[in-house]
Amino acid sequence: MVTDRRERRRKRPYLEHYPERGKPAQRVVVHRLPFTIGRSSEADHTIYSQQVSSFHAEIVSAGEGYLVRDLGSTNGTFVNGERVDQHPLQPGDILHVAHAELRFGIGRTRSAPEVTLTSVDDRQQQIIRESNDLGRILAARALYPVYQPIVRLGDGAVVGYESLARIDPDRGGAYGVGDMLRIASERGFGAQLSRMMREVSLAELPQGPARIFFNLHRLEMEEPEHLADSFRAMAAGMGPDQRAVLEIHEGAVTDLEAMARIRNQLRSLGIGLAYDDFGAGQSRLMELVDVPPDIIKLDMALVRDIDRHAKRRELVKALVAVMRDMDVEVLAEGIERPEEAQVCAEIGCQLGQGYFWGRPERVK
Repeated sequence: MVTDRRERRRKRPYLEHYPERGKPAQRVVVHRLPFTIGRSSEADHTIYSQQVSSFHAEIVSAGEGYLVRDLGSTNGTFVNGERVDQHPLQPGDILHVAHAELRFGIGRTRSAPEVTLTSVDDRQQQIIRESNDLGRILAARALYPVYQPIVRLGDGAVVGYESLARIDPDRGGAYGVGDMLRIASERGFGAQLSRMMREVSLAELPQGPARIFFNLHRLEMEEPEHLADSFRAMAAGMGPDQRAVLEIHEGAVTDLEAMARIRNQLRSLGIGLAYDDFGAGQSRLMELVDVPPDIIKLDMALVRDIDRHAKRRELVKALVAVMRDMDVEVLAEGIERPEEAQVCAEIGCQLGQGYFWGRPERVK
């Protein structure tokens, strides 16, 4: 009997999670290895969520320690906010299986689940707080749209707007949208948040004829089942004499066949295609030739102070000439001074965007 009690109380790995908000954490003993986590009832620890794959991840032994291994999940496995294929586990590590949050520990524990209190450091508290805030923002749709004007450089007329979004501080807290996109991406919700940003914009569009530019997060390209519905919603949401344009970061153009399918889908719906931040990194000119967009948006690093840098001006001028020969419109981003706008117009850019004409603001 004494031996049995000691066996039940020996040090074992365990996972802690909060099954209910405001309630103590529940401890789940890792009673065998490998220990599987997933949506399936056959997993050792089942998480009932469509965001979690049937067999999402597993905990295995690694020498005298343990590691977590992703099992080819859809929405990813994360350790302390970093997406991993496999990663050693230390007591106190925060493990995310898609959106589900678990704390790994090693201690004396019974074989059955038990309720316990957790002790986490500042970084772990931050991860938990960010996850809770993300869940609240998604549930409350705590976003509002803002729009930045896009002008025709020839005469300065406003011909379009880029649709952006901000976190509503009253419902979502003091987050910048960039930080929240990072948090959402780390936890497998980047594509969902990006779609929501477009949805709130479609509900509050500027009035009058214009092109409305929407952004596509790179993670959305990994969820093609949602793209067609999202594109149709964009096309249907346009007002009279308005046209949607979808912006895709040039660095996300890696699969030419997939990109060609997306372009054909967009064209069938009357939606334009723009490659964003062109020139920010290693621009893929061959992809442009094979799957040309309607518009390229020159990265602001090329445009900023272009009037003061003769060599950069000549480089951009040559690039613009190539694009115009391909019937691709060129939009210069990040213009803040009249001299920049003048040079961009002189070298052939048709469109401009930047604080010189206005910051992103809500529709009045």
